[in-house]
Amino acid sequence: MTKPFRHSYPDYHKLIASSVFEGIRICEIGPSGQPSIKSSIIKAKGLDYTIIDIETTYWEEYNPEVEKFNIDLQRDFDSSLENKFDLVISQMVLEHIEDSKSFHEGIFNLLKRGGSAIHLYANPYSIPAIVNGILPESIGSFILSKIKNRDLDKNHKYPAFYRWCFFPSQKANRNFESLGYRIVDHMGYPGHNYFQRVPILNQLEQLYSWALCKFKFKKFSTLSLLHVKKQ
Repeated sequence: MTKPFRHSYPDYHKLIASSVFEGIRICEIGPSGQPSIKSSIIKAKGLDYTIIDIETTYWEEYNPEVEKFNIDLQRDFDSSLENKFDLVISQMVLEHIEDSKSFHEGIFNLLKRGGSAIHLYANPYSIPAIVNGILPESIGSFILSKIKNRDLDKNHKYPAFYRWCFFPSQKANRNFESLGYRIVDHMGYPGHNYFQRVPILNQLEQLYSWALCKFKFKKFSTLSLLHVKKQ
């Protein structure tokens, strides 16, 4: 199934909110200073929240009660975290993972039986991804700093590999099922929001996005939202 890009982040946050219950243990992978659940909500609800990240620049800004682990799940695993979490989440991380099988095995080991993983990630065949792949790194970083208002000295631009970053498909499902997951939902979101300040281009982009959704061209989705459970 596909929906326009504007639904992607709201759907991600709604899915997380609907998955939270009393006493839940949550682990977020790679938030880099922008956790999916705001610090104020973590504190107000007293959530048991853990962060695993290779980027430590913003760690001092997190709530003191948030546990933090500087681990690369592609290569390392802390046995104290095994079968600990009810929910593992990530946004815009999977496309930067080089060894996807090891990474997702690591997440599987983090989860309790019946636990869920929710990932919002970029796909390789959208226009933004293709342009990003063609442009030299220096130009790509410059554009990113302008359109995202992003400080690249603190938020690094990591290389994108797009391994296992499939659009919703049987192939994608088979990969995750081979690790012991059950696919709950997998949604594609065509389009982007880079032309918001250019009305004519923005209208053309919305028309293009509508056509992709109308004719179910999932392959050209910009983002995908994946929800899996550990069986």
